[in-house]
Amino acid sequence: MVGEEGHPFPAWLSFHLNNPIRRHFHSPEKVINAIGLKETDTVLDFGCGPGFYTVPFAKTAREVVAVDIQPKMLEKASKYAEKNGVNVKTIKSNGESISLPDASFDVIFLSFVYHEISDKAKVLTELSRLLKPQGRIVVRERTEPDSIILGPPSVDRKEVFRGLKAAGLTMLATTADPSDKRITLMTATKK
Repeated sequence: MVGEEGHPFPAWLSFHLNNPIRRHFHSPEKVINAIGLKETDTVLDFGCGPGFYTVPFAKTAREVVAVDIQPKMLEKASKYAEKNGVNVKTIKSNGESISLPDASFDVIFLSFVYHEISDKAKVLTELSRLLKPQGRIVVRERTEPDSIILGPPSVDRKEVFRGLKAAGLTMLATTADPSDKRITLMTATKK
């Protein structure tokens, strides 16, 4: 089923992920403010899709790298970045191995991606490797049930916490998404 473990949201439906209506109800700028992104930060947008968060990150942060398993999503993210006059590096990867140096990022962001990852332990360990000391991983997932058929499935917060801890990360904060209280921003750090 689409959007479940091992089944990423298909590129041909990406118009659902990056459009003005979604931006109105799920403002990337509000999320960026909530996670405290700084102009000096380097950001990895893991599971970037068509660039819904990638481009707003690039308008704020020093450097942004967008990673996705689907080449079509990376192509869409690149075009969206170009259209908005920002620079973004794209990398195709399922997250188990990302060709970047250790301790490269201040912020690693996953929005509605955690529930799609097949081997969560491998991916979180790899993301932890890429995180700078004191850097933050922010996992944004629906944690409360929803009646919307097309929305992402609910994720158990405790499962996310266990996965982050097993990857050597420490939980910092759990906050409600500024646009939708059924969505949680779960932030962990590498000490």
